Amino acid sequence: MTCAIGRYAPNVWGLYDMHGNAAEWTRSNYHPYPYRADDGRESNVTGANKTIRGGSWRDRPAHCRSASRWAYAPWQKVFNVGFRVIIEADT
Repeated sequence: MTCAIGRYAPNVWGLYDMHGNAAEWTRSNYHPYPYRADDGRESNVTGANKTIRGGSWRDRPAHCRSASRWAYAPWQKVFNVGFRVIIEADT
């Protein structure tokens, strides 16, 4: 079960809750590595499997890191996956 935000100390960069509470949906389409900018993972293709990153309270410690990734259909409900709100800076 997830815990309250900020319950544990921040990491060395001062960021809280980056790993282990809930894995996170990303907006990237899932494609196997190696990364290629032209393989469609950054496109807005409807229905493509989305990348889930990080680990949750239910995963083994080896999976509680940002490099862990899985693919789920965008309509699929996943009990241990959430999302992180981001704001992109205007450049």
